[in-house]
Formats: sequence, C-alpha cells, structure tokens
Amino acid sequence: MNALSQIRSRSKKVFYGWWVVGAGTFLYFLGIGSIFYGFSTFFNPMVEEFGWSRTVTSGAYSLSRLEGGLEGPIVGPLIDKFGARKLIFVGVILGGIGFIVLSRINNALGLYLVFGLLISMGYNTGFFHATTTAAANWFIKRRSRALGLITVGGGLGGAAIVPLLAVLITHYGWRWAAIIIGLAILAIGIPLAFIIRSKPEDKGMLPDGIQPGEAEAQAIPEAVEAQASGLKAAVDEGEVNFTVREALRTKAFWTYIVAMMLRACILSSIVIHQIPHLTDVGISYTAAANCLGIMVFISIPGRFIFGWLGDMFDKRVLMFITCVIQAVGIFIFVQVSSLWMAYLFVTVYGLGYGGAIPLSVALRGQLFGRKIFATIGGISSGFSAIGTVAAPVLAGYVFDVSGSYSVAFYALMALILLSGFAFLMIRYPKPPARLAGYPA
Repeated sequence: MNALSQIRSRSKKVFYGWWVVGAGTFLYFLGIGSIFYGFSTFFNPMVEEFGWSRTVTSGAYSLSRLEGGLEGPIVGPLIDKFGARKLIFVGVILGGIGFIVLSRINNALGLYLVFGLLISMGYNTGFFHATTTAAANWFIKRRSRALGLITVGGGLGGAAIVPLLAVLITHYGWRWAAIIIGLAILAIGIPLAFIIRSKPEDKGMLPDGIQPGEAEAQAIPEAVEAQASGLKAAVDEGEVNFTVREALRTKAFWTYIVAMMLRACILSSIVIHQIPHLTDVGISYTAAANCLGIMVFISIPGRFIFGWLGDMFDKRVLMFITCVIQAVGIFIFVQVSSLWMAYLFVTVYGLGYGGAIPLSVALRGQLFGRKIFATIGGISSGFSAIGTVAAPVLAGYVFDVSGSYSVAFYALMALILLSGFAFLMIRYPKPPARLAGYPA
C-alpha cells in the first residue's frame, strides 16, 4: 500500500522538464516575435524616414544573421559547458537593452551596429540556442514534442507581437515601439530565466522523468542497434552521444548541414520581404503586417502536429513533406494579387514552415545526442548563415534592379525543394568505435 501511494504521489507531480519547456516557450515567444519576425514591422517606417533602399535596409537583417552564424560556433560550446541558464540571462539583457538603444539610431551604421550586432547577439545567445538546448537536454523520448512546444512559443510570439508592433508603430512611431518592446523583454525575460535548469542532472533527475532504478532499462545496446539500423534511432530506448570530432567525421553531419543551409535561404528572405511584397501588390501596410502575424499563427499547429509526429515517424521523411508544403506556399506567394490569395499563401506556407522547425532541431539530437547538442547547433548556424545572409540581400537587389520579386521567389522555391531532398538523403551514423563491442 505504501508503494502504491508513492507511485500515485509521483504521478501527480509534474516533471520539472515541463516547467523548463514552459519557461523556454515564453522566452522563445519574446525573442522570435520581437526580433526574428518583428524587424519586418520596422522595415517600411525606417525606409520612409531615412530614404534607404531595400537592399540597405535588408542588409541589417542579413548582418544579424551573419552575426548569428559567426557567434553560433562560439555560443554553442559555451552553452554545453556552462549551461543554458547563464546564457539566457546574458541574451535577455543584451536583447532588451539593444531595442532601447535602437530607438536612438539616426543612420544606417547605427542600425547595423545595434540590430545587426547587439540585438542579434542577444537573440542567438539567450532565445534560440539556449532554450532549445535546455529542452533537448531534459527529454529524449519526447524530445520532438518538447521542442514542438518550445517553438510554438515562437509562433505565438510572431502572431501576437508583430501585429502589436504594427499598432505601436502606427500610433506612437517606431522609436517608442522599440523602447516598449525592449523594456518588456527585460521585465519578462529575466524572471523566466530563473526557472530554467540547464539539464535534469542539475536537479538530481534523468531525462523524461526516468527514475534511477528505471535507467538501467534504457540500455545503450538497444539504442546502438536502432541507430545503426537506421530506424527511429536512439530516442526510443536511450541515446548514443557523439563527440564533436566524431560527428564531423560522419556523412550524416555534412548532409544535414547542406539541408539546413538550403533551408536557411528561404527563412529570412520570406520573413523580411513578405510585408514589402504584399504592400507592392496593393495590400495595406496594416493588413500585410497582419498577414505575417497570421502566417506565424498558422505555423503553430504545424509546429505542434509535426513535433508530435516526429516522435512516431521518420523525421527525415517528415522534413521532406514540410519542404514540399513550403514550396507550394511560395508559388502561391508569387501569384498574390489580392488579400484572399495572401491568406491562402500564409495558410499553406505557415503549416510547412512551422512543422519544419521542431523537426530539424530534434533530428540534430537524434543524430548525435544531447551532450554536444548546442555545439552542433552552433556549427550548423555558422554554415546556415551563408544562405541566411546572402538570400535576403539578393532578393532585395533583384527587386531594386527589376521592380519585382518574382525571380527571387521562384529561386527560393527551388532551394526549399532541394533542401527536402537533402534531408531524405541523411543516413543515421554508425555508433562511435569507442563503444566497445559495436562496429564503427
């Protein structure tokens, strides 16, 4: 009877990993909504005030992605070494102060230094790598679902913060809007950072809430056999953890990098040029900003559904499906001539866009384990920055010289399809030779 009572008591207690996911979700809400998606709302007001070209203005966003790519290989190892919590504090402070400073800029150099470097440093340090790493460390069997919930926060942030910023900018100007969002990041982000614990071992726990006596059942041999056979891999019964050097020697790593680089080309380009393109075809600024918010809102069920499916089916196949859905969405985007077509675009593209986010991150953990999760993510960000930086500027240049985004968007459609095929080509790596008794 005493044992039964203990079991019931334990079942009623929420696993602390879900509190980490909850805090990470709100942090993602703030960071993604205000920085990654939010910059698009500042685009037109800044162009109108300063008379900058779209190439120059989008260059600030591209610089922020370049900074993220250069910073990733540094921040990733720091997160794995010192823990996600400390880096979240740093990122929140940099991001909040950065927006307040942004309100004082008066030239393109100021925009590049503040948004392209300071705010971006805060975003990449505290809102993206750190939160997803914390979730990946706390879960193995339910990792895709946990990451799906984290990224849902980003979807909610884009859906809520983008329209809010548009309203603030319309009524009070972009400078006051920047101050308000900066203060909000500091006031909300710092308390949330106190909830985060970098890994379950910090609280004497194990991933997924496994009890110490149950850990023996999570034997490495089953995980090794699953990963070597190319099935659902280690997330079902345990996990094989690679070192960085071992991961870099695998074909899976480089195929994953190529797939992520191709995918990166479309992400920033669509976000940064969506509002300008929609206003070009006659849609009002407010409606265009709302469309971006709706697109991110539509991505929420995609994040949740594909995150849930990722714990049940092959993530590589699911990633291919999401890439095809995004390609169809981009095709619709090129043809947009009215508001209802814009809504069709955001519905189709948003579903695939959202689904790919938790899957691509969870696949990284499935391939190489959780001990170097942030480090591999940082390296991946460094390579992906090539596409993230170049694509928006090239899209802006195409518009500046031709007066149309069509060629640029058709190229993006081809790139996302190539990314999908690259994900399909990934083969799960064999376990490292150091695992005695198992071939390399």
